[in-house]
Amino acid sequence: MKTVASISFLDNHSLSMDMEAVHQIEITPPMEVDTGLWTASLLIRADSGTVAIQLLADDPTKLEIKTATE
Repeated sequence: MKTVASISFLDNHSLSMDMEAVHQIEITPPMEVDTGLWTASLLIRADSGTVAIQLLADDPTKLEIKTATE
């Protein structure tokens, strides 16, 4: 069985994508790009390539990975 990632966005914007053979999902460390503006990239790596999603937040803690128990 292949691992599949599915990405969907709602609220007046839509993008849907399925990726097969996903072998790694990671997020880069938050970087401050302007005063009070932080960015990080969510990377989904698959056999067919990599999808990079650029994330922006007003606080670097919003870009951290949380576990299911938190």
